[in-house]
Amino acid sequence: MPNILLKYLEDRYKYQIPASEEKKTAGPIITISRYYGCPANTCAKDLANLLSEMEGLPGNTWKVINKEILEQSAKELGLSPEKIEFVFKFEKRSAVDEILESLSSKYYKSERKIKNTIRDVIRSIGEQGRVIIVGRGGAPILKDITNSLHIKMVASLESRVKDISKKQGITFNEARKLAKEMDENRSKLRMEFAGRKMELVDYDLIFNCEKFNTNEIAKIVAKVSEMKGLI
Repeated sequence: MPNILLKYLEDRYKYQIPASEEKKTAGPIITISRYYGCPANTCAKDLANLLSEMEGLPGNTWKVINKEILEQSAKELGLSPEKIEFVFKFEKRSAVDEILESLSSKYYKSERKIKNTIRDVIRSIGEQGRVIIVGRGGAPILKDITNSLHIKMVASLESRVKDISKKQGITFNEARKLAKEMDENRSKLRMEFAGRKMELVDYDLIFNCEKFNTNEIAKIVAKVSEMKGLI
């Protein structure tokens, strides 16, 4: 990750909004959740460029945040990103693994501690505003921020299977199995951060990726952001 972006995240993360301020002062924030295989990262980049252009401020004012959350969380925990990426790979450490690791490493951190730190990092980065958070449980963690917009990208399983198979060079059966597993795992992560199952009504805008391309979605979200006062 470029040093300038890491410094940006560190500076923003250290800043804390006074408790007396209303939640509406936080943000603006846009989160993008998606079914596995939907082009959320491409859409986020298009949207960030468009929002920055619309605001007319110097530099790229809107940032796309994804893997940076992993790196910043690892930094806060004093660990390497590889030590905590199991959370976003949807792997579960067994009780035996937890015990062995705690005994063998002075840098051991529990799964609960890791997830709480990830939650805090997402929360702090999101509160500072002008960020588009792709996945990572951003929607449930930041749902209560008034100055926010939460997007969901969907598409039929068959449509996604074709795209996944082509992009990853795997069979349709392999792609179908992967899509189902990832959809289920992402749903579990969102549920863990939300404390309940996330429903479609929890999102502000839902896009069918079979009907809209990433550029069209970015333009619509940018317009809605303007209408809702995010920019």
